[in-house]
Amino acid sequence: MGLLTTFEFLQEIKDKYPIGSDLECIDNVRFIKSIEKKKETLFCDADVAMVMLAKGHNVINMRNWLAFDDKEVLTFYAYHKKSGRGSSGGIDYMLKRLKIIYFLVDETIQVNEPMKPNSGYPQGCFIKKQKIPLPGCDQETGPYYRLPDLVVGTTVIFYGKELRITGVDAFTRDFLHTMGVPAKDNEQIPEDPYFEYRKKADLDVSIKTKPNLNRNQPPNGYDSLILRFRGYWDNRDQMEGELHFYEVLYYLIDDTMELVEEIVDETKVTGIRHKMVVKRQRLPTEGPWCLQPGYNVKQDILNVMSTNKNSFYYTMDTQIGDEQKVSYYHCTDLFIGQVLNVYGRSVVLFWCDECTKSFYRNVYRLETFDPIEAPKTMKEIEEEILNQKRVEIILKNYDEVLRKRLIKYGGTDIIFGFLIKMITDDPINRGRNFMLKYYLDDTEFAIYEYRETNSGMRGGMFRSKRGFSANQNPADLFIFHQLAVGVNICIDEFKFTITDIDDKTLQFMMDNPKEFSHSNLVTVRSKTREVINNRFQSLEEFQTKYFQDRELVDRDEFRNVLSFDGELNPHNGVVLALKHKRPDPFEPFTDDVLRSSVQDAMRKGRFIHFDGLKNNFRSRKSKSDRVGYIVCSEAIKAMKSNRVPLNEEITNILVNKFTDTENGCSVNFEDMVEFMDYVKNPVDPPSRLAREMLFVKPKKVLVRVKEFIDGLRSET
Repeated sequence: MGLLTTFEFLQEIKDKYPIGSDLECIDNVRFIKSIEKKKETLFCDADVAMVMLAKGHNVINMRNWLAFDDKEVLTFYAYHKKSGRGSSGGIDYMLKRLKIIYFLVDETIQVNEPMKPNSGYPQGCFIKKQKIPLPGCDQETGPYYRLPDLVVGTTVIFYGKELRITGVDAFTRDFLHTMGVPAKDNEQIPEDPYFEYRKKADLDVSIKTKPNLNRNQPPNGYDSLILRFRGYWDNRDQMEGELHFYEVLYYLIDDTMELVEEIVDETKVTGIRHKMVVKRQRLPTEGPWCLQPGYNVKQDILNVMSTNKNSFYYTMDTQIGDEQKVSYYHCTDLFIGQVLNVYGRSVVLFWCDECTKSFYRNVYRLETFDPIEAPKTMKEIEEEILNQKRVEIILKNYDEVLRKRLIKYGGTDIIFGFLIKMITDDPINRGRNFMLKYYLDDTEFAIYEYRETNSGMRGGMFRSKRGFSANQNPADLFIFHQLAVGVNICIDEFKFTITDIDDKTLQFMMDNPKEFSHSNLVTVRSKTREVINNRFQSLEEFQTKYFQDRELVDRDEFRNVLSFDGELNPHNGVVLALKHKRPDPFEPFTDDVLRSSVQDAMRKGRFIHFDGLKNNFRSRKSKSDRVGYIVCSEAIKAMKSNRVPLNEEITNILVNKFTDTENGCSVNFEDMVEFMDYVKNPVDPPSRLAREMLFVKPKKVLVRVKEFIDGLRSET
């Protein structure tokens, strides 16, 4: 660190106080010129000092190396005529454009030749920085060229070479004007005969091979745009072939293309290593790929042998041959799906970036840029299979956790019931109805067929309770939370569709929306409201069109309306139908049917103690002061204590019939006992069993429309 600080300090001193030409190197040995040997002025020139004084710098009686630095130079333009002897065009000379740089710090001169491409001769430094003696003078003693000797319009001789000074730059002109020696106007430099000959002879290869001469100019504002595509080359059908991916770049400025291969490299941070495949160039559309030297030169060069076998002479062929035409790819040839012939490789373009899409959309009015799917590598296929196995394991574990949670919540006797139909082209099998029972505790299931009269099918057990068979296709496996109305399942090569669901099963699913997302009431209502808003202006318009202001509609009609021609999942209609179902568990019946069933049960139970039942009722306390009435709970206790042969369902129906809700839910036990007494008030016995007359499920399930509409309105 100390050496670095010392070096920086010395460098600062050198830049601030640059030394003159006191150092020299003789035979690779460095010497310091002695003061006695030097024949140069140690102080700043008087004229130059006045110029610096005018610029605000007082350098009178100050040494040059303290007054100036290497950056303060004067520049003169000049040219030198070099002999053209030996050239093929027979020209007299070749003109070399030069720059004469005069350093004020030590009055040295350096001559440079600016670089010109494809000139055919070396360029750069023409004369190194040094003091140049006047013609005929000694290098050591001088005198040397100084600033007054460099005048525009004159010729100077540097070591035998004549240099014509044609002008100065702006800084030099201002400097000379301040010094009182105004410079002349810059002269025009004549043209170089050598390059004029090359243009006339049409031999300048560099001009002909420039790719931007004969091409369509890009639209304004897109000169610097780079079109970016991605492509692939698949040669895996060959021995040891691989799938290669490339980044294809197209430069609109000169119609050149560049291909970079993307190689998977796990050692890199991004995981991809880039390799240049085709460097930036104009890409030909077809072969030959290796062109012969001179393919684009109109004239041929002939060699003629002389009598001396070591000497050759060349001449131009007067017969102009046919020029070989080469077609190149243009931006109009690039689009997704295009197959590029890149030196024998078939590269398919399958993607482009947004900037490229914007260019083609604005310039060529293209609208479709659908990417095509590129083939997958073996590594990607292996990773996809591995990820799929991981997902299966995770889902299996997750399903097991859900199943155990539901069993803990609802018990081990949870059985899901679904109505299913067979998917087949056979009209007979298509009309068969089945019941699927799924047992949650062991994930096994059974299928039962409904018996129908004159159907030709026996009905009953279709598949016994068991899990999936060993030869079941893994893609057809299903789990409990996937079962819903409208889902297609495959069991032992039989395909079924779920058409309906048991109310108890559906209610269990609605009570657990996290495990059964398809039965989430909030989500179902939101989807239904979204479809209605897209089709109708208001809920009232929807209600008027489909329900005609009815308060109750049939469940099947309700489900058909909410399917919206297949736009919504049919399970949504089932969920909403259960939510807004009218609570009518059984079909209504008459008092005669109820009395006949009650007396028949009392007769079969040989109950004759009706007077004792009345006394039991009278002995119990009643909250009502009315005679002959008793509280509901006390009435049920009295009937149980007398061992009335009625089951709980019929008892509740009988008690509810004689309950007076207006007077504190009290039961008229006098009338109820008379209703039950088959000795004093007998009626005809029933024609069927009591459960077949009193507990008949309604043929039609009705849905309350107003409640459904109010539920949708609450979601907004």
